[in-house]
Amino acid sequence: MFTKVMMGIALALTAIPALPVTAAQAQYAVCLPARGCIPTTQKSYNACYELARERGWRDSDNDDGGSSRPLDRFIFLCLAGKIPR
Repeated sequence: MFTKVMMGIALALTAIPALPVTAAQAQYAVCLPARGCIPTTQKSYNACYELARERGWRDSDNDDGGSSRPLDRFIFLCLAGKIPR
Protein backbone atom coordinates (compact mmCIF):
# COMPACT_ATOMS: atom_id res chain seq x y z
CA MET A 1 0.00 0.00 0.00
CA PHE A 2 2.76 2.42 0.98
CA THR A 3 4.54 1.68 -2.30
CA LYS A 4 1.38 2.56 -4.26
CA VAL A 5 1.10 5.87 -2.41
CA MET A 6 4.76 6.69 -3.05
CA MET A 7 4.38 5.80 -6.74
CA GLY A 8 1.34 8.08 -6.93
CA ILE A 9 3.32 10.94 -5.42
CA ALA A 10 6.20 10.33 -7.81
CA LEU A 11 3.81 10.37 -10.75
CA ALA A 12 2.13 13.48 -9.44
CA LEU A 13 5.40 15.34 -9.48
CA THR A 14 6.34 14.19 -12.99
CA ALA A 15 6.27 16.77 -15.72
CA ILE A 16 3.31 16.34 -18.07
CA PRO A 17 4.13 18.39 -21.16
CA ALA A 18 1.34 16.86 -23.27
CA LEU A 19 -1.42 18.40 -21.14
CA PRO A 20 -2.85 21.47 -22.90
CA VAL A 21 -2.78 24.52 -20.64
CA THR A 22 -3.50 28.14 -21.36
CA ALA A 23 -1.52 31.24 -20.34
CA ALA A 24 1.14 30.10 -17.87
CA GLN A 25 2.40 26.81 -19.28
CA ALA A 26 2.10 24.05 -16.67
CA GLN A 27 5.27 22.17 -15.87
CA TYR A 28 3.79 19.65 -13.44
CA ALA A 29 0.53 18.06 -12.39
CA VAL A 30 -0.64 17.50 -8.84
CA CYS A 31 -2.77 14.36 -8.65
CA LEU A 32 -4.95 12.86 -5.95
CA PRO A 33 -6.60 9.44 -6.15
CA ALA A 34 -10.29 9.69 -7.08
CA ARG A 35 -9.93 13.44 -7.74
CA GLY A 36 -7.73 13.48 -10.82
CA CYS A 37 -4.87 15.80 -11.72
CA ILE A 38 -4.45 19.55 -11.90
CA PRO A 39 -1.76 20.99 -14.18
CA THR A 40 0.34 23.56 -12.38
CA THR A 41 3.57 25.50 -12.41
CA GLN A 42 6.19 25.45 -9.70
CA LYS A 43 5.25 29.03 -8.81
CA SER A 44 1.56 28.15 -8.27
CA TYR A 45 2.43 25.04 -6.27
CA ASN A 46 4.81 27.04 -4.07
CA ALA A 47 2.14 29.71 -3.47
CA CYS A 48 -0.37 27.08 -2.30
CA TYR A 49 2.28 25.33 -0.20
CA GLU A 50 3.19 28.62 1.50
CA LEU A 51 -0.51 29.36 2.11
CA ALA A 52 -0.84 25.95 3.75
CA ARG A 53 2.17 26.69 5.97
CA GLU A 54 0.69 30.08 6.94
CA ARG A 55 -2.51 28.31 7.96
CA GLY A 56 -0.63 25.91 10.22
CA TRP A 57 -0.13 22.87 8.00
CA ARG A 58 3.15 21.00 8.40
CA ASP A 59 4.82 18.35 6.25
CA SER A 60 4.26 15.88 9.06
CA ASP A 61 0.49 16.27 8.57
CA ASN A 62 0.86 13.86 5.64
CA ASP A 63 2.41 11.21 7.91
CA ASP A 64 -0.87 9.90 9.28
CA GLY A 65 -0.04 6.31 8.44
CA GLY A 66 -2.84 6.15 5.88
CA SER A 67 -3.43 7.38 2.40
CA SER A 68 -5.46 10.51 3.20
CA ARG A 69 -2.49 12.96 3.02
CA PRO A 70 -4.42 16.05 4.19
CA LEU A 71 -1.66 18.55 3.35
CA ASP A 72 -1.58 17.29 -0.25
CA ARG A 73 -5.38 17.56 -0.39
CA PHE A 74 -5.20 21.19 0.82
CA ILE A 75 -2.64 22.02 -1.89
CA PHE A 76 -4.74 20.24 -4.52
CA LEU A 77 -7.86 22.20 -3.53
CA CYS A 78 -5.86 25.45 -3.45
CA LEU A 79 -4.60 24.82 -6.98
CA ALA A 80 -8.19 24.09 -8.04
CA GLY A 81 -9.22 27.51 -6.68
CA LYS A 82 -11.38 26.06 -3.89
CA ILE A 83 -9.36 27.52 -1.00
CA PRO A 84 -9.75 31.29 -0.48
CA ARG A 85 -6.42 33.05 -0.43
